[in-house]
Amino acid sequence: MTPRLLLFAVAALATGCPTANDDDSAVANDDDSVAVDPLGFAVDEPGPFHVGWRQLPTTYTPAGATEARSTDVAVWYPTEDLTGEPATYLLGIDQDAFVDASLAPPLYDGRYPVMVYSHGSQGWAGTSNDLSRWFASHGWVVVAPQHYGNTFTDNSRAGTAAHYLERPGDVSAALDLLEALPGSDPLAGLASTDRVLLTGHSRGAYSVWSVAGATYDATAVASACDTPDFDAPCTDAEEAAFLAGLGDERIAASIPMAGGIRRQFFGPTGHRGVSHPVLWMTGSEDEGTPGSHLAQWGEFDDIDLRWVDVDGGCHQTFALGTPCGTLSAEEGWRIVDTWALAFGRAHVLGDDDATTLGILDGTVEVSERVTLRILE
Repeated sequence: MTPRLLLFAVAALATGCPTANDDDSAVANDDDSVAVDPLGFAVDEPGPFHVGWRQLPTTYTPAGATEARSTDVAVWYPTEDLTGEPATYLLGIDQDAFVDASLAPPLYDGRYPVMVYSHGSQGWAGTSNDLSRWFASHGWVVVAPQHYGNTFTDNSRAGTAAHYLERPGDVSAALDLLEALPGSDPLAGLASTDRVLLTGHSRGAYSVWSVAGATYDATAVASACDTPDFDAPCTDAEEAAFLAGLGDERIAASIPMAGGIRRQFFGPTGHRGVSHPVLWMTGSEDEGTPGSHLAQWGEFDDIDLRWVDVDGGCHQTFALGTPCGTLSAEEGWRIVDTWALAFGRAHVLGDDDATTLGILDGTVEVSERVTLRILE
């Protein structure tokens, strides 16, 4: 990605910064400086920034637990640095994200919009790094907790009731971390955590529904707590924590990807607890059972829900991006990134551009592979 350095003086225009005459994203002010309108950046192209990356530790006590839990939170953010040390994730090196790069100035009323991401079972925070970089290149801050105990290198918590409380807890803890950064941190006080876009892949879709406010069904939870779903029965505190709910009011819109709503927790009507817009993204070839998506679609009612199904998309279309045999990683990510950013801009930032809204109502086609259904 070739950056356009977003400098705010006329003298900097020669660097390639857009002007009022050659780019709708720039507006000339009375003092001859250039103000950049980030909602003018095309949603179907990378943004003008390079991407910085860092990882920060955090500790909190999950709902239903008596002991503190420590995890790490990966952070992607916009930078104007042209080079840097490549980010190293739990697995893999990302040549397009620079460790501890400098922070580019915020373009959205002096603050950074925020996306939070929950990785899939046995994944890691960087599994959907293409999506994270896409948002950061558009001036967003992206945070993704490491769901320790359910990663590629350690899956020891996956069979416990506590795990299904820790996943949503990790997501909220990542936002708490942004809010509690010390004054010496470049991001301190600059992340807009009051209206956040929430995304998640596979089991991360469970995290999304939970944090988005889906209500847990008492009968379903009691059954799950008393069956082989877990390695051991739930404690009274764990069962009470499920029933109390794990929603976070800071979430303004949600995108569960490659995973449905777990009815064994939320029952037949738990989705109705979500009061904000939801974009459900799936692939037709996911797990070889495309019919199950349509069946689940028929169970939704009474919420603001769009379903984007990608013809030829498989499970990893929304994460590692590995080719499915029917869809290249590049094409898959172009669809996912464009749809996610359009949805986030509309519902977090109030973008009412015709192209953005046209994507969301299906009048602007991102790809002929997309089948869009809107719950009315």
